[in-house]
Amino acid sequence: MLNQNKSIWPVTLLKSAIVVLSALVIYMVIDFYGESEIEAAVERAGAVHAQQIDLELESLKNSADIVASLIFDEKTCEALHRAQSQMRFEDARKALLSRYRPIFDTLQRHALKHLQFHLPDGRSFLRVHAPSKYGDSLLSIRPSIRIITKEHKPLFGYEIGRYLGAYRAIYPLNCHHRYVGSAELSFTFDAMKRALEEVAKGERHYYLLLELDKIKRSGEAKLLHAFRRCAIDGRFAIDEKSIDNCKIFKQSGYRTDLLPYRPFSTVLHVDREVPRIVSFHPLKDIGQEACGYYVVVQKDNGVIEHISSSMHLAKIALILAAAVALILIWMLHFYRKRAVAASMDELTGIYNRRGCMERLGNGDRRYALLFIDIDHFKEINDTYGHEAGDRVLKEVARVIASHIRKDDILCRYGGEEFLLFVANASEEQARVIAEKLRKHIQIHEFEGIGKVTVSIGIAIRERNESIGSLINRADKNLYVAKKSGRNMVITDSTKEENEV
Repeated sequence: MLNQNKSIWPVTLLKSAIVVLSALVIYMVIDFYGESEIEAAVERAGAVHAQQIDLELESLKNSADIVASLIFDEKTCEALHRAQSQMRFEDARKALLSRYRPIFDTLQRHALKHLQFHLPDGRSFLRVHAPSKYGDSLLSIRPSIRIITKEHKPLFGYEIGRYLGAYRAIYPLNCHHRYVGSAELSFTFDAMKRALEEVAKGERHYYLLLELDKIKRSGEAKLLHAFRRCAIDGRFAIDEKSIDNCKIFKQSGYRTDLLPYRPFSTVLHVDREVPRIVSFHPLKDIGQEACGYYVVVQKDNGVIEHISSSMHLAKIALILAAAVALILIWMLHFYRKRAVAASMDELTGIYNRRGCMERLGNGDRRYALLFIDIDHFKEINDTYGHEAGDRVLKEVARVIASHIRKDDILCRYGGEEFLLFVANASEEQARVIAEKLRKHIQIHEFEGIGKVTVSIGIAIRERNESIGSLINRADKNLYVAKKSGRNMVITDSTKEENEV
């Protein structure tokens, strides 16, 4: 009952803390959900990219197999067989060149880069695209040649070589059940890139990143001049021709470790441009060892922006809702504070007359009323001053409040008078409570004053009796207590006994 205003503060602060913490949790949930949705969208896009790359590789391989089945036949094998004889070596080369040069010129217009033949020992027999260069051994720089000369099985895959890198389809050639060499069709990444980008209608762009150590290990150091270090990871390089079309890596400032090899996707933002979904897919060479990455850059089709804007709106709505909730909480706080202040006695911190009446309400609840008056209070004020009198009022209120129940209602009725409404108490119970309070006050030491006593008049509320009537009856009993010598408790029964 005392310091009701103070008890409002912890409740308000607790409510405010709950709103703020709830808002923070919801904010983080929105953030987590949004990021999860973006991550899922990016992963879906990455999966589509990987599928398209695999399909194009399969298409490229199938195309190479079809071309090989059409152009490599028994005559090809017999020419390689004749080449085993030193005397017929040049004749075999001229025959193959005469036959395959027109074929190469035609296929070159359809993405074929190289057409060449190899001897069983790994030496170059004929480069149709560069016929004057032959006889050099490729075993030291071409893992694919080492594999096919050993296994005599068709091969397909990417390989770094003298001419940057290429997808190589290599086929063993046999004559009379004897391995006589191999034939090779090569396609550049550009051919695959064009096919993929045509399907994507300009919405996606494809790039190739190669590991610098793998380029160096290819034995062709001059290849390094055709590459530039990648801005994402300096251990990788990108074809110099692709640098201008791949500025987003540098502009976005995105950095990550590309080793160890793994497929992953991310979103890159550059200024106010449309976000880009970028996916990285490991590139395996012809020996199935990772040597770089396929990089796919796709403009957001609206999914990322939609999720981001939804997150942004949700966060703004959350902040506004939290702000409104806090404003309402504090408005209610100050309203209650004023309401409490209007119903509380400023000096003692207990209910004033108005607060007491509001608390009692209009019900017909049974009360025992203790009307308490400080004896000789005017003399205390006159002798010790009003400040001392105020201290007495506060101490008396504190002593009473510390010895009553939670459901009991204590108020300062006016001046040195207090009302204590004890719920559901009989006259005898009320008298015992009053006597206890009187004695506690009597033995209490009031600083600078000494002892102070109180007189108490008691009345029990009758059925349908108004509060005003109850107060009047208790006041009459208080008057009897004052007239009978003070420092005593008077009830209706004791008053009747005194009158008798």
